[in-house]
Amino acid sequence: MIFEIVEEINIMTNGYQKKLKTRFMISFLLFNKTEDERVYIINKEKINTFPVQENHFLAVQEEFENLNYPIKIKTDYKGHFSGIYQHENWLAEWDLKAKAVIERHKNTVEIIDLKNKYYDSIKDESIFVHNKFKQPSWNIFFFNPPIDNVNLPDIGTVLNWDIKAVGIIPCVGRTTVLNPEAKEIIISFDSTQKLTHNIIETLKSKVKADIRWDDQRIKLYTESHFDTYDKKIKKKTAFFQFTIKDVISYSEDVTILLKN
Repeated sequence: MIFEIVEEINIMTNGYQKKLKTRFMISFLLFNKTEDERVYIINKEKINTFPVQENHFLAVQEEFENLNYPIKIKTDYKGHFSGIYQHENWLAEWDLKAKAVIERHKNTVEIIDLKNKYYDSIKDESIFVHNKFKQPSWNIFFFNPPIDNVNLPDIGTVLNWDIKAVGIIPCVGRTTVLNPEAKEIIISFDSTQKLTHNIIETLKSKVKADIRWDDQRIKLYTESHFDTYDKKIKKKTAFFQFTIKDVISYSEDVTILLKN
């Protein structure tokens, strides 16, 4: 399976607007299958990014990031992510490829230090997975929430969302099927969430205006389009947004589309 993924971030702070749009392809190849577990090989092909990265060290860090692929991941038979397959073997292969990057950049001390810092962030599987799920594409692709029981209104699903340069907020929402009788059903997740204390404290240092913080809300809405005949996800989308008066506006749009 090949998916096209588009991630778009729009930030407005004190009248200054910044936009980042990334488009890439992700392929999933079934490597191994048992009754309870699936192992997939994931490959990533970057298509374009706007704006183009001009900072040399950030560009090199992106090179190290790209060395993450191909990578094998494990899921259960329902498609829920369960871990990295043979993480130590993958890490050794990454390290070997990273040495080639260092050599290409003349073995400079700064690049070696950058490589070592990146290695420290991926050597522990749990930390590596945690950081991967900060990325919208991983977060949404493996988000397969249970359908809410209407007779249990106090039960909600939690989807953690990473707000760049601010932190992670747990978004509690409801999951429903919008068109249960259709061949391609749409499963929606809808959350309107108050800002958490740690997010408020972080934003206070960035926002000097008089804000009623308890009144601020974050909105997260996702849709999963599932073909009940082919038993395949055809499309996933997510929209995340929060706005604080006319001082800060932050939004993320994510689209994952099955190409074949």
